[in-house]
Amino acid sequence: MIKEHTTKACLMQTGSNLFNIMKGLLILFFSLFSLVAVCQVPEPNNPEENPHQVNQWMVDSLNHRPIDFYLNHPDIDKYAKLFFMGKFAASDDNFTFAFLDSVLTTNEETSAFYLFVFNCVLKITDGALSEYIGQDCRAYLETYPCDFIALKHNELYAENYYKWINYAAYEYYFEEDPVASTNKSIAALKQIVAQKCADQSFELEEIRKSVIQFIAEND
Repeated sequence: MIKEHTTKACLMQTGSNLFNIMKGLLILFFSLFSLVAVCQVPEPNNPEENPHQVNQWMVDSLNHRPIDFYLNHPDIDKYAKLFFMGKFAASDDNFTFAFLDSVLTTNEETSAFYLFVFNCVLKITDGALSEYIGQDCRAYLETYPCDFIALKHNELYAENYYKWINYAAYEYYFEEDPVASTNKSIAALKQIVAQKCADQSFELEEIRKSVIQFIAEND
């Protein structure tokens, strides 16, 4: 009788061990499957096929936070993260547009990362993607004029500051009356700048002049 109970106990223990092993294997399988799924990108965004549209600039920290803070942040678009890591080629598609638009986010935790990624795309953009980026450059100027002006004095963005202005100018250029539209927009921004960064009022006027000059040179 004791032998019978012992045998049953061994069988139950063996069955439990096998169950745990199978459970562990299934968890491992689905984890690996999920990881592969996350890392997959659409064909137009394949970095090997489109090497000129891949990010070449990386940093260890942004806004006094380690870069891992952003790469592990659940609210940051996975394709923005992949682009930063050089595993996603920017293209004129909704996947790219989605994280480019996030440069306008109001989330203070994620805004620094999206700004950096946007600037990296701006460095390599061409064609249809350039036209889309122009919309966001203008929107960033009109939404966050003080932050836009601050790009000029930030070592991460200073090199591209006038490129930001030219892309925004490109959007004004296609208005029915581009000069009037520019003047109206800048006039509205003067009130914001006077309240939030009054010492930069002169720079806002310089932006207005640059946009007007762009319009004149391309008319």
